[in-house]
Amino acid sequence: MRKSVLPILVLLGLAPDMALAQAALKDSVPHITVTGHASMEVVPDIAILSLAVVTEKPTADAAAAENARAAQTLIAAVKAQGIDARDIQTQSVALSPDYEEMNDATRTKPVLRGYVARNMIAVRVHAIDKAGTLASRLIDAGANELEDVSFAYEHEAEAYGKLRDEAMRDAQRRAKDYLPSIGLSLGRVLEIAPLAGGETRTNMAFAAAPRARAAEAIPLEPGTLTLQTDVQVTFELTH
Repeated sequence: MRKSVLPILVLLGLAPDMALAQAALKDSVPHITVTGHASMEVVPDIAILSLAVVTEKPTADAAAAENARAAQTLIAAVKAQGIDARDIQTQSVALSPDYEEMNDATRTKPVLRGYVARNMIAVRVHAIDKAGTLASRLIDAGANELEDVSFAYEHEAEAYGKLRDEAMRDAQRRAKDYLPSIGLSLGRVLEIAPLAGGETRTNMAFAAAPRARAAEAIPLEPGTLTLQTDVQVTFELTH
């Protein structure tokens, strides 16, 4: 047991010292800190449908049982359209009382009407041109709420790798812009600090909540996604 614990303790002990050493080095030499930025627009190639089955019944047991059957039917319909099980995810399951406000001669009081059961799933579709037709078919199969449609990009990790490189180059360009007037040059990179929330994705999304049967494919336009990243870099300044 000691052999497995000691390396961890050593690493934990060294980490603060290394951070202090880096801070001391940065504070002991002339330096400049800038923020580099990079962004790109990509065309989404994945659609994510969020659908729900909502059931209203007089009793909790009846609402839960009927909703479970309807949800199973919906999931079976999703799989029947060729969607892999790994692209289907339950997002929420809820059961709640449903009250109605009733007025009498003296006051307003809530009266229990029944219970509402709700099961929401997300379906990832790798062919966006088929997502609208799939959404329509799933509404016909029992989904009585279409909560949201969002879009994603399958190669997002590779795209962010390129953006990080570009953000570093942008930081270097920004730092150099300050130097001609002071006669100094850029030296070593003293610190690289990705900013909290520095990698973001602006998603153009379609949202709707149809409750009737869908006779035709729901039109979906994916638009574009804007991927961006920011990094803070500290450079040493040299003569």
